Amino acid sequence: MIIYSVVPPEQIFDGLENHHPQYKEVKLSNGATMIVEPVSLTEGKIVRLISPRAEDYLNPRYTPGNRIFFRPDGL
Repeated sequence: MIIYSVVPPEQIFDGLENHHPQYKEVKLSNGATMIVEPVSLTEGKIVRLISPRAEDYLNPRYTPGNRIFFRPDGL
């Protein structure tokens, strides 16, 4: 990746080495499985879709970066 910017690289990448997200695998009721970065107890940001069904990849709701609601473990 090449970044062309007038902003110094130290300022662009400041804090990147301290970012350690906790990912969680979530399986939805319709069978779609995805990796999410939890935002709250029941909400997460989609990081990666893992599904054997092709129609899940065509669903715009499952695009990485979107937020989904899910049931926490044990409830």
